[in-house]
Amino acid sequence: MIWIKFSLFNGKKNNGSKELLTVNKRLKKAFNTIKEEFEEHLGSINENTNEIQANYEYLCNIDSKIDKLNEKIEEIQLFIKHLANEKNRDDKKKPTHNHIFLTTREKEVFLALYTMAEEKGPITYKAISRRIGLTEFMVREYIINLIEKGIPVIKKYVNQEVYLDIDQKFRHMQAKENLVDINESMAKRFV
Repeated sequence: MIWIKFSLFNGKKNNGSKELLTVNKRLKKAFNTIKEEFEEHLGSINENTNEIQANYEYLCNIDSKIDKLNEKIEEIQLFIKHLANEKNRDDKKKPTHNHIFLTTREKEVFLALYTMAEEKGPITYKAISRRIGLTEFMVREYIINLIEKGIPVIKKYVNQEVYLDIDQKFRHMQAKENLVDINESMAKRFV
């Protein structure tokens, strides 16, 4: 009787072991499937990361080239305006410099650029924006207006940052002849 119980217990043990082995095999197979899927996803992520990095580097390269082109275009525009101004002066036989009419806001931007450049050299749109309380976008627009009206604003690009200054000859002419007609009360606000 003892032997029968032992063989029955032994038979249950074998069935339990077989079931455990089957469950263990199924779990290993499921985990291997999950591992393969994760490795596949990881490979895709790595490929996408490499592609994104390559695109970013390409865009930075293009951005740098666009900045250089902008700088060259602005130099050409200033040169053409300078030639046109000289031709007009020669044709009309006027004095070498005429007064330049600026709006009040344009005068403020000009004065900020003029005084800040004296203090610390080339400055940014952001610095002018902070100084006079306009948005950077508005400062950019006013700088474009100044250039279009014949004020030789010099733009230099360093690490994709624009630095501004006023041509030294114009700076001296402004100091001597007040070409942009800055009155004392406005000048005092920027000193």
